[in-house]
Amino acid sequence: MDELNKPLEKLDPDFIRKNVKAVTFDVDGVIMPTGTFLRESFDGTKLTIKTHKLSKKMIEMIKELKKYVWINFSSGRALLYLEYMLEDILWDKVSLIGENGNFILIDGKVQQLSLCNQSYLQKLTNIRNDIKKLKKEKPDKIYGFEPKHIIITVHTANKMPEIEKIVKKHDKENELYCLWTSEGYDIGNIKTNKQTALCFLSNRLKIKPEEMITTGNNLNDKEMLNFGIGISVDPEQVSGKYAIQKKKGMLGGEILAKYLLMAFAR
Repeated sequence: MDELNKPLEKLDPDFIRKNVKAVTFDVDGVIMPTGTFLRESFDGTKLTIKTHKLSKKMIEMIKELKKYVWINFSSGRALLYLEYMLEDILWDKVSLIGENGNFILIDGKVQQLSLCNQSYLQKLTNIRNDIKKLKKEKPDKIYGFEPKHIIITVHTANKMPEIEKIVKKHDKENELYCLWTSEGYDIGNIKTNKQTALCFLSNRLKIKPEEMITTGNNLNDKEMLNFGIGISVDPEQVSGKYAIQKKKGMLGGEILAKYLLMAFAR
């Protein structure tokens, strides 16, 4: 078995320059600080979301990286919100993956990558409605829902076994995951993950997995880090072939971008 979480410095700059054709950056916790403020009214008529945007330094590094490789961003967020967050570095040589691999926006077109029928959507609706009832009982514990198409993301103050029980109650077929993300829960089809979209992207770009670097920091990035050259920026949470240890005042994605630019500029 190959060694995991090797220091980034073990990734040969000459190999990068000769072989890497695409880089996938996870968003929250990799190129932006984690932490999203979300509050939704009981009737769902008012939603407030506050999050981070790219630093000026990261914007400039990504613009420079686009001279050498295709840049892809992967997130659990909806595509529309990703466009807002990343507007400063779109669109040339850039693609966006949203909702944990369910959608990809590339070359001006949105592709839905998962099979989604009426019974699946009804199941999500039933789960959402039960969580709404729980929210009325525990308004200080459940903050609200992010707008999504075919997954549920509910923000909570901490882990809530009640939500996991609601999912199990409605998911007799065991087709859903219910994943704690440190800010709440992602609930969606277990057959679709971030790697699903990476397979689509590599086929579209006509590149091999080993020609793409991927990044991640959380459990929902596990499959993505197993695709191509995986680099974890939080090896205590999830492993990759390589790892970047946490450094105060600097994001793992910034460290990686700087290292890649050094390799390509040789």
